[in-house]
Amino acid sequence: MKVKSKLADIDFEFGRFEYKKDHLIIHSHESQSMQSKVYVSPDDIISAAGKALANPKVWLYLLGFPFFLIRYRRRKKAKLATHKEQP
Repeated sequence: MKVKSKLADIDFEFGRFEYKKDHLIIHSHESQSMQSKVYVSPDDIISAAGKALANPKVWLYLLGFPFFLIRYRRRKKAKLATHKEQP
């Protein structure tokens, strides 16, 4: 997952999950140089789900997800192959 902001552009890889004081805590993967945690409250889940389900673009993405997944993985594989070929 890419997180872009004025402060930084971060590739966030999911690591372990934890539950603490009514919050879901998502830790970044151990291999990441900048360790981070995302705290998700029950209100965050309700808000995100409500906004996502009310947006037609989210529904279109979910319907097209199998296609997008295959296309993404093919492009990523081709990109990696191109980088390996270059000296």
